[in-house]
Amino acid sequence: MTRAKRYLGRALLLLIALYGLLLCLMLLLRSFMDGESTLIAAINVSITILLIPTLLLFPMLLILRRWWVAAILAPPFLAFMIAYLPFFMPRPIDMDKNNPHLRLLTYNLHAERKILQPMADLVRQADADIVAFQEMSPEAGKAFDTQLADAYPYRALFPAPDDNPYHGRGLLSRYPITESKSWPVEYPIPVRLMRAVVDMNGTPITIYNFHAPPSYPIYGQGFDIHPRGQQINDILSMIARDNSAVLWMGDFNTNDTDVNYPHIVKRMSDTFREVGWGMGFTGPDWSHPQSQEGSPFIPIHQRMDYIFHNKWFLPIETHVWPTSGGSDHRPVFAVLALAS
Repeated sequence: MTRAKRYLGRALLLLIALYGLLLCLMLLLRSFMDGESTLIAAINVSITILLIPTLLLFPMLLILRRWWVAAILAPPFLAFMIAYLPFFMPRPIDMDKNNPHLRLLTYNLHAERKILQPMADLVRQADADIVAFQEMSPEAGKAFDTQLADAYPYRALFPAPDDNPYHGRGLLSRYPITESKSWPVEYPIPVRLMRAVVDMNGTPITIYNFHAPPSYPIYGQGFDIHPRGQQINDILSMIARDNSAVLWMGDFNTNDTDVNYPHIVKRMSDTFREVGWGMGFTGPDWSHPQSQEGSPFIPIHQRMDYIFHNKWFLPIETHVWPTSGGSDHRPVFAVLALAS
C-alpha cells in the first residue's frame, strides 16, 4: 500500500470517527436536555436520517477490524436498531373477518392547481372509503367535487383562499358525513384543522383531518415547535371529549422522534407503528417538476404523514403509497376494523 493510500484510509477513518462522535453527542443531548428546546428540536428533525449510514458503516468497520472506530459507532448503531428494528419484523395482526373494515387514505396535495388528473387517478386506485386531503387548492376542490362524485357521494371540502392554497383541506367519503367543521386560518400560525363525523352503518366515526404547522419559519417566525405542540395538545383535549370511534389523520409536519409524538401515542395508536413495514417515509418526493423544492435526487427521508386511531379500531394493514401523483408527499393508506 502506498503512503498516499495509507493517508487516505486514515483520513476516512477519522471522518467516520468524527461522524460517530457527533451522533453520540446528539444522542446524549437528547437524553439529558429538554425535548422542547430549540437545539433538541433541531436534532430531532434530522436524527433518524443521520443514523441510517451506521447500518452500513458499523458492520464494515467490524469486517475491516477497525475496532476503535467501530466502538464509536456502536452506540448510534444500537440506538437505531432499538428504535426501528421492530418496523422490519413480522407482527401478528388481530383480525376479525366478521368486523366491518374501513379503508383510509390521507393525502397532502402540495396545493397543486393545474396538474390534478394524476392525483384524482391515485385516489381512485387507492379505493379508500374515506380520503382526507391537506393543502387542497380551490382548483383541486372543484375538480375532485365533480370528478370523484361517482365514487364518493359524500364530500366535505374546504379549499383555501386563492392567495394561499396551502391552507385547504377536505374529506371524501362513501359513508354519510353527518357533521363537518373547518377551523378558520389564523395568523401568524394557521390552525389547519377540520373535524367531521361519518356514519358507518350506524356507527359514528369522528375524524380529525390535521395539517400541523412546521418548525421552520415559513410564516416569518423563528424555528419553533411550540405552535405545533399547542395545536396537538388542543386536539388531544378535543379527542378526550369524544366518546366514540376516533381517527386522526393528516400531515403532522414532524417525525416520531419529535417531543410531541409521545403525547399523541399516549392517547392514540399509530397505525403504521402497529402493522406497517419499513421506515414509513412519506416525503419529500421531488421527482415531479411541479412539486420540486429541491434536487430530485434527494431520497425520500421523512415520516410526516400519519393515521392514528383510538381503541375502537383494530389495525389490519397500512403502507405508504408507492407514488405521489405529483405531490411532494406520498399518501398513507390503511385498513382498520371496528373492534368488537
